[in-house]
Amino acid sequence: MDKIKVYIVDDYYLIREGVKKSLKQNSEIEIVGESNSLSDLATSIKTSQPDVLIFELNLCQQPIRDLIENLKKVNARVKFLIISDCDCELPLVMAVRAGVTGFVRKNVSKEELLHAVQQVYTNKEYYVSDVTQVLLKGFLANQTSDSIFSDRELEVLRYICKGRSNEQIADILFISEKTIATHRRNIMKKAGVKKSTELIVWALDNKIVARN
Repeated sequence: MDKIKVYIVDDYYLIREGVKKSLKQNSEIEIVGESNSLSDLATSIKTSQPDVLIFELNLCQQPIRDLIENLKKVNARVKFLIISDCDCELPLVMAVRAGVTGFVRKNVSKEELLHAVQQVYTNKEYYVSDVTQVLLKGFLANQTSDSIFSDRELEVLRYICKGRSNEQIADILFISEKTIATHRRNIMKKAGVKKSTELIVWALDNKIVARN
């Protein structure tokens, strides 16, 4: 029986080592590579030709559909398993729609990790229970990149992308600066980002705002 070739991407060395140690204990797994970044990953995937790519979702700096499409061009058979503690609905829903078929948490046991790899490798799905609930909520809401935001949040987001401060947006929309700050926090949480610069890039990549 051919071994399942696995490639690991995580920015934390100890996470990569833990995943490798857990999987290497099984004779049907072969670790063919690792990286601390998703940058230039296509070259490594083309060379190593893994069956399963295990990666941290929060490292994705481009629309995940683009990442997966690019990797599929150099390795059509590769499957995708996320290992992350991300619990924001939108990034998870977008990942599944892009072709990710597995998701485990970073505190996953070695037995569950192996099972997840095997499931994904055999064209099945594996999502830990709490992620399943998040995905169900997201799909029931029929989420697209902008439908999770209220009309007011979309207004605020578009002004943020124009470089306006909370005070300026509050003056334009005739609401309090405190309310704008609350909207900004909620928008960033839904988008799964922590910085305004990351939010702007995310909004541009997902075509919520137009590039000038």
